[in-house]
Parts: sequence; structure tokens; C-alpha cells
Amino acid sequence: MSSNLYNSLVRSCVPLFLMLSGALLLNRAEGAVTFYRKRFVRILPPLVFWSAFYALWRTTMGIGYGSLWQTALAMLQGPVYYHLWYLYTIIGIYLFMPYMAKIYQHSGPQEKRVFLGLWLIVSCLLPTIAQLVPALANLTSTFELFSFMGFAGYAFLGAYVFEHIRLYGPGNALLNLGGFLIAGVLTATATHYLSVQQGLPSQVFYSYVSPLVVLAAICAFRLLLALGGQLVQHSKLLAELSGCTLGLYCLHVFMMNRASIYYGPLIEGHSLAWLIPLLAVGVFVLTLLPIYLARLIKPLRALI
Repeated sequence: MSSNLYNSLVRSCVPLFLMLSGALLLNRAEGAVTFYRKRFVRILPPLVFWSAFYALWRTTMGIGYGSLWQTALAMLQGPVYYHLWYLYTIIGIYLFMPYMAKIYQHSGPQEKRVFLGLWLIVSCLLPTIAQLVPALANLTSTFELFSFMGFAGYAFLGAYVFEHIRLYGPGNALLNLGGFLIAGVLTATATHYLSVQQGLPSQVFYSYVSPLVVLAAICAFRLLLALGGQLVQHSKLLAELSGCTLGLYCLHVFMMNRASIYYGPLIEGHSLAWLIPLLAVGVFVLTLLPIYLARLIKPLRALI
């Protein structure tokens, strides 16, 4: 139950990344070529570097891909380690983003709400319902609703929420915090119920496009923007940390794996209720240190 609750509370992590991208990029007046040149110079080198890093690590463990050509082919076919999927996903979203920006900038408030409503139905509600009622699984393909599918809708949502915050403010902090916590608890409750009913762990409501995760992401986005506005005096420190986020994301799985060799025997029999937060902070610090030091070397910043 502890693991389920913690997991449910942090399902909005990836949506928050995508919403932030939309808030920062969809209002820019950039042509597609200029946009691609700026963004892909930032995302492709880290993708190649971290893919090579994990491919080499797999090789040292005896589960590599064989020759250099086979390794390169594996990198083209998909992430060589599970968490690198995000770097592949963001490429597809970036390809569409200049055109989404044109749609966003030339849409009125009502059109934006209609688009988000359609995205919520097609990308969030229908897949969740289809998991529970398989007979409805083909609705998206039957009606060719693919234009409203995928994580790119989070970028549109982020821009819309950010625009709303700039006009009307972030709203009541306690209300946003309450919405975030309620969505997390409901996710944990629904996950526990389905898992018990099915007799095995269910991840239907863990999906990044679960309606409850969308609600949690909106509340967290509003709450964090309000909090950020009160931390201006720490902007230099936050800028240093934000520069490390991609490297933290890419390296933390390796650090967690290696550290588990040492902490694994020590945590046997102890409660996950306090172990999970403790290990999360420990892995964060262990991962931040090498990433921060590596970024002091300017040529490495493009990779890390």
C-alpha cells in the first residue's frame, strides 16, 4: 500500500515536463526550421550519449546487442533502457510542436477548450474505459480519432493553464494542493481495488493519460508555478538545479541499480512507508553530484 500510494502521487511527473514545454514554447513565433534547429541540437546529443552509455553498461553485464552496427540499429528501434523512452517521445512531440503552436496562437478560448475536451475524451477517457470494457477498445480507430491522441496534448494543456494563470492567477494554493492529493489518493484506491479484483497488479490508473493523473498534473502545475513565484530570491540555485534535470533523469536508474547492491540487504524487513522517501532522497543526491560536476565542463553540457 505504501508503494502504491507513493507511486500514485508522482504519476504526474512526466505530464508536468510536457506541460512546462508547452507553456514555454507554444506562444513563440518561430518557424519550423528554426524551432527544429534549436530543439534537436539540445535533445539529440543527450539521446545518443545516454543510449550509448546504457548500451555499454548492458554489454558489461553480458546482455549487450552485439556489434556496433547492431547496437546502433537497436538504438533506432527504441530505447536501450526502459526510462529513455521519454527522449524518444519528446522528439515526436517537438516535430509537431511548431504546427501546434500555430493552432494554439490562432485559436480563441472556446476553440482551445474544445480541443482539450476532445483530447481528454480520446486520449484519456476512452483508453481508460477500454481497459475496463474491452468491447469499446476500437472506438479510436473506428472513428479515426488519432489527431487527438498522445502526450502532445499535455503541451497544449500546459500552454492553456499557463495562459489562464497569467490572466487570473494560480488560484487558491490549498485548493490546488487538495486537488492534487485527492487525485493521488483516488489513483491509489482505484489501483488497489482493480488489483484485488483481478488478482494481479493493475496499472490502468497509473497511465500518464489517466483522467486522475491529468487532474493531478493540472493542480500540481498551478501549485508549483505559484510556489516558484515566491522563490525568486533562490533563482540562481534553481537555475543550476534545473540545468541538471535531464542528466538526473537519465542517470538515476543506473545509480539506483548500483546503489541497491549495497542498500538492498539493509532494507530487508523494514517498512516501505519511510524507506521509499529516504531512498528517493538518497538516489537524488547520489545522482545530482556527478551530473553537477560533469556540467562544470562546458563541452559536456550539450550531452548531459
